[in-house]
Amino acid sequence: MFNITAKIGIVFLFMINLLSCLKPESYPEEPIIEFVDFSSSSDSGTLTFSFTDGDGDIGLDQEMLDYPFEPGNFYHHNIYITYCEIMNGELVKGTTDPDGENAIIFDTVFFPYRIENITPSGQNKALKGSISVVLEPLYFNPNSKSNDSIKYQIMLIDRKLNHSNLLTSPLITR
Repeated sequence: MFNITAKIGIVFLFMINLLSCLKPESYPEEPIIEFVDFSSSSDSGTLTFSFTDGDGDIGLDQEMLDYPFEPGNFYHHNIYITYCEIMNGELVKGTTDPDGENAIIFDTVFFPYRIENITPSGQNKALKGSISVVLEPLYFNPNSKSNDSIKYQIMLIDRKLNHSNLLTSPLITR
């Protein structure tokens, strides 16, 4: 008969062998995002989406301010959320048009964000998680005549400048 120490040793070796056979999760190097949820309270809204990234290069360190991440450059931010409205049955980008008609000569309403570096330590850098972004002070355009039916287009950019898929949220009615 085996003593208790031998039994524990055999179980321990079996567990190590089993764990060594498990393959780490792998994803494409480009970020992939999927819609999770939108919630609102008063005038602010919270948009949540999930992501995967095979090499884990999501987020920017605070000191990353040299080209192409310097202020004023497109890549200074790594999440872009574009505000869209349904006008006459069509999805259009919301603009700063003071007449509320979303005329294309005005700037598009968007929310740029810069999230911190979340690269994991260790050998397997693959990332899977979710990001929640608070859209404030307003999650809709109060000047628009079509702000009762909105959507958001979301894009995540990694440090290698890979763009995620362009995600469009489901219809949000106010």
